[in-house]
Amino acid sequence: MVLEKRQLSLEDIEAQTALELPDREMMLVTVVITNLLNNLSVSIDVSNNQVAAQVCAAVSLLDTILLSPENLQCSIQK
Repeated sequence: MVLEKRQLSLEDIEAQTALELPDREMMLVTVVITNLLNNLSVSIDVSNNQVAAQVCAAVSLLDTILLSPENLQCSIQK
């Protein structure tokens, strides 16, 4: 038996339904960067845990390379 493709009619196309999905609620996490020498801090809200981890890794690297070690502290809060 040979199967043939048939052309869709306008009614077939209009009968198909596309549902719009609701926006996903992403849980925000807050990255808090604190300068331990003067106790100033900056809070950054991000919606991706991986981005938060990368920000803290960059802060740690910056602290190690450019500043005296242990001046900056980075924490991730829910």
